[in-house]
Amino acid sequence: MEELLNYIGLSFTASKFLPYFLIVFLGLFFSKLLYRHISASKIIRILFITLITILPFGIYFAIHPIFEGEISNEGINIKNNLDLPKNKDLLIIALADCPYCIQSQETIKLIHEKNKKIKAEYLIVNGTKQDSIRYARMLNGFASCRTMKNSIPLLQSIQGHFPSFILVRKGKLNKVWSNNTFSVRAWDEVASCIE
Repeated sequence: MEELLNYIGLSFTASKFLPYFLIVFLGLFFSKLLYRHISASKIIRILFITLITILPFGIYFAIHPIFEGEISNEGINIKNNLDLPKNKDLLIIALADCPYCIQSQETIKLIHEKNKKIKAEYLIVNGTKQDSIRYARMLNGFASCRTMKNSIPLLQSIQGHFPSFILVRKGKLNKVWSNNTFSVRAWDEVASCIE
C-alpha cells in the first residue's frame, strides 16, 4: 500500500503512516457496523467491538511494523570544508560487499523516482574497478558510481557508518545520515530540498 501511495504522489512520510490511519478507520467502521447486530451482554459486546476495532491495526502492524529508525530524522548537520562534487546532490558512501550498502540502492531509486532532478552518486570506499562496474549495473542509471581511496576527513564525517548518505549543497557537506537514521522523513527532506 505504501508503494501505491508513493506512486500517486504522496510524501514518503504520509505513505508510511496513512495506511495505519486507514486501517484504524476500517476497524472503527466495522465495529460501528456490527455493534447493533450483536445480541450478547454489554460486556461481551464491548469486548468484541474492541477486538474488531484493534484487530485490523494489529494485523497490519505485525506485517508492516514501524521501527524507530523509520520515523526519526536524526541526520547530523555538518559544517565541514570537504571538497565534494559540486554537480551532485546526494552522495552515498558505501563498501563494495556490504549488504546494507547494496540494499540502499532501492531507497535511492525511490527517492529518484520522487524527484528526477536529484543527482546521486555512490562512492565505493577502497573498491576496485569490478566493484564499480557491479554497482553501476545494479544502479541502472538512476545514480552514478565510482571508487575512491580512503579519505580520512570524509570517513570522520560519516563516523565509520556504511552506508552513509550525504546531502550536498553547492559542493559543501550539508547533512549526514547513517543507514539507521536515513528514514522516510529524511527521504522527504532530500527529495524536497533539490529543485
